[in-house]
Amino acid sequence: MTSPIRKATMAALGADRRCWKEPATSDAETQMQRFGVAYRKAIRTRARTLADLQDKARLVMLCNPKPDTIEGSLARDILAMKGGAE
Repeated sequence: MTSPIRKATMAALGADRRCWKEPATSDAETQMQRFGVAYRKAIRTRARTLADLQDKARLVMLCNPKPDTIEGSLARDILAMKGGAE
């Protein structure tokens, strides 16, 4: 069974990818709005498993422009718990 965080994370990542492929029109804006909704849903939902934490960490890594922040460091540590870090 897929958790709500996993669904929201996959929706956010998919919308982010489509956003860059769409021309700078209302289609791209729609994808950006979908990303925002999915991101907020994932962040508000409480993580109950390590997989949920890793999904949240992926969103932090995607949205955080500076990798040397505390959030970026914590996200890398969480992803590394099962070998998910690069």
